[in-house]
Amino acid sequence: MINAILISNDESTRNSITKTVETYCPNVTLVASANDVKSSIGAINEHEPDLVLLDIKLKDGSGFELLDHFGKPEFKVVFLSNYSDYAIKAIKHNAIDYLLKPVKDEELAQAIKKADDLIRYEEKLQAKALGESIKNINKSHRMVLKSQDQVHVVDSVDIIRIEADGNYSTFYLTEGRKIVVSKSTKEYEEALLDQGFHRIHKSHIVNINKMSYFDKADGGILVMCNGDQVPVASRKRDMLMELFDSLT
Repeated sequence: MINAILISNDESTRNSITKTVETYCPNVTLVASANDVKSSIGAINEHEPDLVLLDIKLKDGSGFELLDHFGKPEFKVVFLSNYSDYAIKAIKHNAIDYLLKPVKDEELAQAIKKADDLIRYEEKLQAKALGESIKNINKSHRMVLKSQDQVHVVDSVDIIRIEADGNYSTFYLTEGRKIVVSKSTKEYEEALLDQGFHRIHKSHIVNINKMSYFDKADGGILVMCNGDQVPVASRKRDMLMELFDSLT
């Protein structure tokens, strides 16, 4: 299933899109809707959608302003608009499609299918890359972490997980150690990918080699070797299950 959020300032557009999705897109669940930038940011942070159906004109700004807030969003975007003028700008924002209103049922269904195909393809690539990285982990990889008062040199194999809190990152290590640094988790994500680390939630990166088990109840919780419970984003669950299968 794809979790989607519908964002439009036009009530008639929200109603018609909702009806089309419910009728022609059984693999899509509309988890929320919004009509302005502020409430949309809250909805996206809360639901972590796979797909956002986004109108150009919003109550308090534009769809482009919303996307700029997220930098490089993990969700896919299909734009909705009364105007063709913004199509090139939409492409520069990596839109899956740009649909003119009133949106035709077939066009919306095709755009959602394109998004679905891309999401599944990327998940398979991530699972494959992560599986390969686990087989080829460099055991001697070390990194420097600077906390407020100390400089730590740690081995990546001793890191259990990393938790984001705004522009701060908390490293949870073996033997109960914890280090807080004033950098975002994005600063470390790419460097640690080859060491078997993966982001399973917008606020959590985990060391796959330190997983204990995955509890599928209540939406999905990953339990680490130290007993820490880490939430798993909905779009990451299938990939995580594929990863477990590849390790057996």
